[in-house]
Amino acid sequence: MAVADFLITLLTFVAIYGLFGIGLNLKFGFTGLIDFGHVAYFMIGAYVTVVLTMPAGPAGYAGIGGFALPELFGALGPLGGFLGWALGVLGGMAAAALVSLAVGVPTLRLREDYLAITALGIATILTTVVNDEEWLFNGPFGINTVHAPLRDVFPVGLGEFTLNMAVFGALSLAAFALFGYWLAGAFRRRGRRGRLVLAVLVPLVAVWYFVLPTLDGGTVALTRNALWLFDPTAGPEGGMDYDRFVLLLSVAALAGGYWLVERTINSPYGRVLRAVREDEDVPRALGKETFRYKIQALMLGSALAGAAGALWAVNIGFIAPDQFAATITFYAFTAVIVGGTANNKGVILGTAFFWGVRNGTRFIDVPSQYSIQLAAARLMLIGVVLMVILYYRPEGLLGEQEYDVPLPSWDASGGTDDD
Repeated sequence: MAVADFLITLLTFVAIYGLFGIGLNLKFGFTGLIDFGHVAYFMIGAYVTVVLTMPAGPAGYAGIGGFALPELFGALGPLGGFLGWALGVLGGMAAAALVSLAVGVPTLRLREDYLAITALGIATILTTVVNDEEWLFNGPFGINTVHAPLRDVFPVGLGEFTLNMAVFGALSLAAFALFGYWLAGAFRRRGRRGRLVLAVLVPLVAVWYFVLPTLDGGTVALTRNALWLFDPTAGPEGGMDYDRFVLLLSVAALAGGYWLVERTINSPYGRVLRAVREDEDVPRALGKETFRYKIQALMLGSALAGAAGALWAVNIGFIAPDQFAATITFYAFTAVIVGGTANNKGVILGTAFFWGVRNGTRFIDVPSQYSIQLAAARLMLIGVVLMVILYYRPEGLLGEQEYDVPLPSWDASGGTDDD
């Protein structure tokens, strides 16, 4: 597999799990809710979206559904099927939010450690129910009839090989420039250590992605990696294939989730969430219904996890209960801690680091008899790096972000700057 194709797969994982992590960060980083059952809403979003969008009575399926929303809205025009799928995603998000409401009402009054244990137990119960009750979502057999939005449109091309390469290549270079600008901005305010990390990380990634493939494949490999949105094998004249579209769709969803959470936390409402995290008694003493704020944060974070689950189903094309183990939640916690708790840019960076190490090490050429040891070594490496980061930068690589609406400062008389 070419490095560009691996990059497509990796970035799709990063975008989906980045959205999943941003939902967790809203709960844990900004509100202080330790939800070890976050993966349950990932699962609910995936299953409900698939059931709402798959055709009725698919072969080999004995569960609820399908409701064929894309087919229902397909009569509206070329984008009607996509609209039906988008409504299915909204249904999955709503289902995840409602389940989190049912879970949160009896559990959010518990102390933090009891909340974490209870949330993990409820998530385990939900996964077991989905696995054991075949009438619900086909049990352990899973669902392989996953609707792929706009699948019939791809591959997309402009009718001529050179024109396709020029247009999609220009978009690829623009994406590299935009990412470099974002990365530089993320580290610009992080002092000498942040700039040091940037100075080490960027050359290593550039050598891995551009230099090493060129040594083996020459200018062909270099061109293909640089123009990563262009696939020369997508149709007779090249163009953009469906995997690249799924990547762009996932990145768009990540951008939407990022924007939503940023707008939420950089507002007076977000200031209350952060005050709940710091000391719940203070906003309660000021007349705020902190329980209502926690419920709302739990529902919004769970809805984002549901959207990530819907994208996961499209990317994989098959879902089964064993894909939603509790370890997925702890992967997200690792990404949040590595990048920086209460920092959405840090969550994306931490997610990229985690999945880059976990999946990138598959390219290490080792004898087959040592493949199991390599898999264990990957997790050990992630654990060692996590300990190093926590030792030298307990706040994560980027630390907590700055806010447009800061928490009020308290003077000696008990008043605030807002008085």
